[in-house]
Amino acid sequence: MSPRARTLALFAFAALALPALGATAATAPAKKPAAKASRLPDWKGVWGNYGSRNIDPTTDSGAFQANAPLNPEYAKRYQDYLAAVKAGKPKGDIGCLPEGPPRIMRAPYPMEVVATPDETWIIAEFKHEVRRVYTDGRKVPEDLDPTYEGYSTGHWEGDTLVFDTVGLKAGTIDSGGLEHSDALKLHERMRRVSADTLEDQVTMTDPKVFTKPWTVTRQYKLHKDWEIKEFTCEENDRNPINASGQTGVTLKK
Repeated sequence: MSPRARTLALFAFAALALPALGATAATAPAKKPAAKASRLPDWKGVWGNYGSRNIDPTTDSGAFQANAPLNPEYAKRYQDYLAAVKAGKPKGDIGCLPEGPPRIMRAPYPMEVVATPDETWIIAEFKHEVRRVYTDGRKVPEDLDPTYEGYSTGHWEGDTLVFDTVGLKAGTIDSGGLEHSDALKLHERMRRVSADTLEDQVTMTDPKVFTKPWTVTRQYKLHKDWEIKEFTCEENDRNPINASGQTGVTLKK
């Protein structure tokens, strides 16, 4: 058969095969689309952690650590940390490593929240950390590797973003010495409770550390005239750790 004849034969075969392929595709079950919010809330702007507070005063400031439902092992570890601080030899902090949630949500720096139909981004100025909350109906991967930000999936209940975070690296809940394990799971409900107030209710469950789930609710205030600034920890660490292991503050002149 000549090259021209072979080419014509191939075209003829493709023309016969295409209808069959189309019929197969038409009969395949359609993938059910993920449920999405009919109308996304407007959370534009910069939300400041300056002056923000916990709704429950027993979980604010130093009482935040004191009221943690720690099991005996981690309660002792926390007391050892406090003793080291009192002795002037505190344990070292994390330096320029990412904070990760829930600690990043307590950092005294602003953040932005960008909501789209498939995912929502919580963008922190501090160390430029980004939490991605997938709302497209996906499942958590089975072979998930622990990361600083974890893996967050959720959905919308009206104007409330409801999401869970798993796969977090073991570390500290905040700079006050509270630790969490790799079993920590977060359940959060984020909503705008007023024109200038964003609220985040987070329930922390860690069977290796806590005796029961621990819920804390925080609020963030809207600052319309603020912008997220660049924070380059490796170039200009505004919170360096000195030789004694204490965290200080250095501002670039």
